[in-house]
Amino acid sequence: MRTCYLTVAALLTVCCGLARAQESQIPRELALALIPYGGTDGGEIIVGQLPPDMAATFDMPAGARVLGSFVSLTYAQAVMTVPVRADSALAFARRSLAAHGWVPRTAQRPPLGGLQYGSRPSTAPSTFCRSGSPDAMTVSAQFHGPVTLLRLTRNTGSSICDPAMMTGIATGSGMSSERVISMDARIAEMPLASVPPLYAPSDFRLSQTCRSNSVSLGGLESQNQPLKTEMSPSDVLAYYGKQLDSAGWKPTAPDATTISGSWTNPQTGQQVTINVAKNPASTGCYDVSLHASPRRSPR
Repeated sequence: MRTCYLTVAALLTVCCGLARAQESQIPRELALALIPYGGTDGGEIIVGQLPPDMAATFDMPAGARVLGSFVSLTYAQAVMTVPVRADSALAFARRSLAAHGWVPRTAQRPPLGGLQYGSRPSTAPSTFCRSGSPDAMTVSAQFHGPVTLLRLTRNTGSSICDPAMMTGIATGSGMSSERVISMDARIAEMPLASVPPLYAPSDFRLSQTCRSNSVSLGGLESQNQPLKTEMSPSDVLAYYGKQLDSAGWKPTAPDATTISGSWTNPQTGQQVTINVAKNPASTGCYDVSLHASPRRSPR
C-alpha cells in the first residue's frame, strides 16, 4: 500500500511538472480519474488529447470532448464526455472500433454451469482484439446526468486476445498447454459442465449477508447457494426455470411436497433439480440447491 501511495505521489509530481511546462494545471478531476488505472509503471497525463495510436483507430462521436489521457509503455486510457446516454455512447464506440478492424472478443462461458456467483454478463462486447496486433482495447461508460463519461483503454502485449492462452486465462493457471487441455477434458465430463449458467434474481453481494445452513457451497454434481430476495420461493424457482427453459431444457413433473422443480435436457437425458428452502436463521433469505445428474452415455 505504501508503494502505491509513493507511485501515485510520484505521478502527481510528474503531472505537476508537465502542467508547469504547458503553463496550465492538470485538472484534479482528470488526474484522479486516470491515475488509479495506470499508475503502476509510470507514465504521463495528456490534457485534452487522445494518444496518437488511439486517435488513428477511433472516430470521435459528435459533440464529444476529450478530457485527457494517461499513457505508459504498456497501457493507455483516454476519457471523454459524450452528450448522450451510456448505451448510445458505447454503441458508437463499438461501431467506431469495428470500422477500424477491431473485432469483439468472444465472451467466455463459465467452465461449470449451474448456480453462478456474480452478475449476469452483458451480451454487448466490451473488449476488442485485432488480427496481428498484441493489443486489447476495452470500452466502458458511466452516465452522469446530461453527459456520459466514456473510457477507452488499450493494453499492449495482453494475452487476453491470444486464442492459445484463453483456456489458461479462464482457469487462472500457468500450466503447460497439455495439462490445461487434460484438465479441460476432465471438466467437460463433469455433470455441471453441461448445465446452463443460472444467475440469481437479486444482487449476489446482498446475498452474502445471509447465514447459510449448508456446509458446502459447491461441488461437481451439487451446489448450494444463499439468496436474499423479497420474491416467494415459487417465484425464485420460476426465475431459474425460465433460464433453463430458454436453453432448451424441459420441465418434469413437480414434487408437490417441496418448492422444487426438475428439468431434463432432451438431447442428453441429463436432469437438473433445483430446491428453494427458506432459511430460518436469516430474514428474507433462502437456501438454493441444485443437483445435476450424469449425462447419458451416447449409444
